[in-house]
Amino acid sequence: MEAEGDGEGGGEGSCGSSSLAQVKTEPKSEEDEDEEEEGEDEPEELLPKRGNRSSTVWLWFGFRTSDVEQKTVICKTCRRQIATSDSNTSNLFYHLKTRHEALYLESLRIRDHLPLRSNGGHGGQGKGHKGRRKEPSPNYDEQSRRHRDITEAICRFLVSEERLCVASPDTVRRRGFRELIRTLEPRYALPEAKHFTEVQLPRMYEECRAEVAEELREADYYALTCGGTPPYVGLTVHFVDRHWILRSRRLQTGYLPQERPADGADGVASLLREVLHSWDLRRDMLVCVTADHAAAIEEGCEWNGLQCFGLHLQTAVEMSLKTCSPSQAAVSDAVGMCKQVTAAISNSLKRRCQLAKAQVDLNVPIQHLKTENPWRWGSRQQMIGRFLQQEKAVKQVLMEDGRVRHLTPSRQDMQILEAINLALSPLKEFTDAFSGGEYIAVSYVRPVLHLFRNQILKPQHHDPPLTSSIKEGILGHLVHAYARGPGQRLLDAATLLDPRFKSAYLDPERLDGIRSGAAAEMELLMAGVRAEVPSPPAERPEPPGPPGPPAKKAKRSLSSYFKKAAAACQPDRASAELELDTYLRTADLDPEKDPLEWWRRHEVNFPWVARLAKKYLCVPATSFPSERIFGAGGDARVPATAGCAKPHRVDQLLFLSANRRNT
Repeated sequence: MEAEGDGEGGGEGSCGSSSLAQVKTEPKSEEDEDEEEEGEDEPEELLPKRGNRSSTVWLWFGFRTSDVEQKTVICKTCRRQIATSDSNTSNLFYHLKTRHEALYLESLRIRDHLPLRSNGGHGGQGKGHKGRRKEPSPNYDEQSRRHRDITEAICRFLVSEERLCVASPDTVRRRGFRELIRTLEPRYALPEAKHFTEVQLPRMYEECRAEVAEELREADYYALTCGGTPPYVGLTVHFVDRHWILRSRRLQTGYLPQERPADGADGVASLLREVLHSWDLRRDMLVCVTADHAAAIEEGCEWNGLQCFGLHLQTAVEMSLKTCSPSQAAVSDAVGMCKQVTAAISNSLKRRCQLAKAQVDLNVPIQHLKTENPWRWGSRQQMIGRFLQQEKAVKQVLMEDGRVRHLTPSRQDMQILEAINLALSPLKEFTDAFSGGEYIAVSYVRPVLHLFRNQILKPQHHDPPLTSSIKEGILGHLVHAYARGPGQRLLDAATLLDPRFKSAYLDPERLDGIRSGAAAEMELLMAGVRAEVPSPPAERPEPPGPPGPPAKKAKRSLSSYFKKAAAACQPDRASAELELDTYLRTADLDPEKDPLEWWRRHEVNFPWVARLAKKYLCVPATSFPSERIFGAGGDARVPATAGCAKPHRVDQLLFLSANRRNT
């Protein structure tokens, strides 16, 4: 037999005599020598495996000549029979590893370092055996469909990351992400982060912006919400489309270096004008701007502003706690103690573990304490409510730790917290309900104030004095806030045009004026439509021809007598009042039903009232749609690491993050 100098020249599928010679030169164990002595003096030469031999392990295994179907695998070294299937080589490698360690290491060396060949046998000397490894395929061309599809998918992932929205382009630089892409598709060459931020991101932004602009062209009226986290201020547009579906689209995230938007009313007003001009939005179609500081916006703009209901409610709670009786100092001390204890436990891993153990021992719900967030509505009540729920576990943790034992709340502190929680806990559901942006909320303001006055915030005979004082303070602030201002007309109109409420929750003394104002606005709409109707084109006179026989006089029909009267009957104030009165006489809609769906079905019956409904029902009651993308419970965030990000890049990322899920 011919011998070959080294194993590197051989192919994986070769099982020629050179491989056998190399295998036989390996040192043999005593067990192997005993087995050979028991066998024949000249062992039968084994045949190589037919067909696909993609594994290097077949260099040391074969089949007897009599085994025509090659069902029984035999080791060429020790002549043992190995149980394995046709394509499974795990047992073969295991046999080499446990019986012939040197051969096993050699198989690994050949497998890891053997040059890749498209064809040919072991060292090019095999007969009729193809290479077991294919040449690595080249990377996808950047212009290929597959490369573009993967890049597009990565872009969608980056702009939809909920917690890393602004910093997401840096994701492609991370080692774990690059390894993930390499594992999923080895032929895809991941572009650098600069490619995504300067090429892909602007492309996606322009495409999405064109889609949003096309939607806005169909809007008859629209409203804006303004809010954010300094130094960013977000603007969101809201409108009811022609299918009576409430739409919300992020328009722009402006960069204002002021501490709060209220400190830079001129900057917010300038941003609003810039957005209207950039998106080609008509100012006369803008109903109002809902913001935390609507008064400051109204001073610098020529459109109406609506104060955020959530901010009104939060301000009312804070003011009532500062002015409540009998002891303002005791209330302040109790709330301060709750904050200190919550921070002492939440900021210590040891105390958090002790709290979890105490919760198990005392059979109370296993929950973390909640901290107050000044930017989150109702967070103070949530902090106090969770503290009361975990009172026993919290006291046990404090008593076991001498450094915080002095923070143990007294009985008076707990009574004050219970009184505060009793007054504030019913308000949580309303703050959550008004935060939604997918349903009508502005028409709820008047009914909710009525509910507060007659039920939720009405002092009960069993309420502690502190609870009654807090309720009266909150109600007084809200009534005062919504008793004046230009936003009152808007709230009255929205309530009147909601088929669930109509005039049920409006002030009876002001109802005639509200109805008269709605009818007057309908009359203006009718006049505007008549002015827009083009006059018929003048007919060109025909050239005179030869005189013909006199035309026969047509017989006048009965309907022609009424044609002139019908043409002279134009929509006027009386018809507007009649349509509005007919709408108000219809049965009230179930409060659980969607008012927009009702208007979609009844638009043909009340066309002019329906146009007013589209105008006023699109207004949000809170600025939450613009603030949620920045807030603790938002869809995306602007992390601290994005402080060096360019404002226009932040704008593009937040625009895509908010709008791609809606389009």
